[in-house]
Amino acid sequence: MNALIACCLFLQSFCCGSVESSTLQQEHPEVVMQYLSGKKINLEAVRATSNFLTNNDITEVDGNLVPRRKKAFIRHIKHINEKQEQAWVDNRDADAEIMELLYQLTFFEGSLKQKAAQNAAGPLNIWQKIRLRIDSNKSSRVFRYKRPREADAPARLNDPTDSLFWHAVDSIPLQDRFDKLAKGKKIKAKKNMVVLFDKLSTDGSAPKIDAFDLDLDNDWTLKWGDEVHTDVAGSRIFAALGYDVDHPYYYGENKLTLVFNESSEIPDASVLLERVFSTYAIDLSPFISEKGIVTLDMADSLERLRPFIGKPYVRFKKCGLEARPDRVKRIGSFLPEALGNEDRRELRGALLAHQFIGNWDTREANTLLTVVHEGNYQYHPSAVFSDLGTSFGVVQHTFPPDFKTGLVNAFPWEAVVVKNKRVKLTSPVNAILDCYSEATYDDLHWMAGKIAAIDSVALRDMVHKAHWPKPLEELYFHKLASRRASILAAFNINDAHPITFDRNLNYEENGVMIIENGVLLQDYEPEANPESFLDEHGRFRNYGH
Repeated sequence: MNALIACCLFLQSFCCGSVESSTLQQEHPEVVMQYLSGKKINLEAVRATSNFLTNNDITEVDGNLVPRRKKAFIRHIKHINEKQEQAWVDNRDADAEIMELLYQLTFFEGSLKQKAAQNAAGPLNIWQKIRLRIDSNKSSRVFRYKRPREADAPARLNDPTDSLFWHAVDSIPLQDRFDKLAKGKKIKAKKNMVVLFDKLSTDGSAPKIDAFDLDLDNDWTLKWGDEVHTDVAGSRIFAALGYDVDHPYYYGENKLTLVFNESSEIPDASVLLERVFSTYAIDLSPFISEKGIVTLDMADSLERLRPFIGKPYVRFKKCGLEARPDRVKRIGSFLPEALGNEDRRELRGALLAHQFIGNWDTREANTLLTVVHEGNYQYHPSAVFSDLGTSFGVVQHTFPPDFKTGLVNAFPWEAVVVKNKRVKLTSPVNAILDCYSEATYDDLHWMAGKIAAIDSVALRDMVHKAHWPKPLEELYFHKLASRRASILAAFNINDAHPITFDRNLNYEENGVMIIENGVLLQDYEPEANPESFLDEHGRFRNYGH
């Protein structure tokens, strides 16, 4: 028995990870309190939840199939359970450390059940799509906030406590925070990537490919079309504001090689094109730059291709590649509408971050609870804002149902406007989560202060990383600078880093006016950019082709 306790104590020292934060609320949710009996641990309840989270023989909950739990996630839950077991043995009161771990158990249980329910629900049905449209129309009316009198205006609001939802940005430049998060997850996106085809993913509104890294350790998701720029920019901006995010990267012409396994269901590019067209009615051929068999000459110029000489491959004019690192285990949503999370300032304030980039798709499905392995058996939970690419100018169509993102002319110059002493947000969203409907002027004022910290250097860098063509990059920079200014003015925040912008921007190239008075006139280099920056036909209508 003593040896077992000693072993548990050893493991406990690794349980919480090195990221110091608190997710505790002033009033603990009832579902958390079930783990307590008075001030002590209710060990039976803790064991029951730990068993559900770690026992892969439990395959159903509420009639839904439970996703298989990964080994690293199971290890983390067992560490939490061991800590609770020791607290019970010691007859220890539930202090802040114990409560933090009980919150984690609660979040993980709720998130796993949510994921099971989401998987069982399948694709959106017609009524759910109508609901998205209704919320989109409704959001233009509900997000209005009375401006306080100058004497009543909020002083500088204190930051929320660092939690799994948000972390105060440290001393590094804001534009570098995305890369710092990636480094902590051991993500290595090379300038020239080679990935191995795994399968075609058909569970979204646009085709994606699941692929392996060459070390077969990390996974990647490859996609094309209207989000290859927007997701990159949106994720970097959210990271700069203190949130954890997915890690998408842009790859230009021939910068990514997708290698096929001839024995797989999709053995080459020709079959891939057929499968994507039969499933999505999308012709991928405009996005392909070359295809064939890996040759010795190719391997001589890119050493990582040498093991694949003779294998089929395909390269693209442009594509997006999103990391799925082995160190990050994805559970389900981060439960923005449960456990009192709608009261968290960091989630309420995120509404203004969505408005800054014009993100339309704010559904719970685009939030994510993860467990990050830091090494040496150290873990920490982290809430991720995922899939931020439905932004930077979104156009929706009702009949036939369709939408398109990354349309710069549909991206307003102002993120907020002030009318009749009320602040009004300009960008519609397709899901009004409780944390957004409960947001107050003070919550948005707090986030406006974070947006104010983005200076010209940071904004320019984050826009540049999206790799829009130069005229588009310039127009997006000026529009984001203008939207930032509209936010600061609406919330009466002094701009310590004013960014110059021109709402009448002109851009001429080779005697052709590309942008005139802040409006994109030409569908810039359509051969190189098959998704189109002007055509509003979206992913359900073949990106305009």
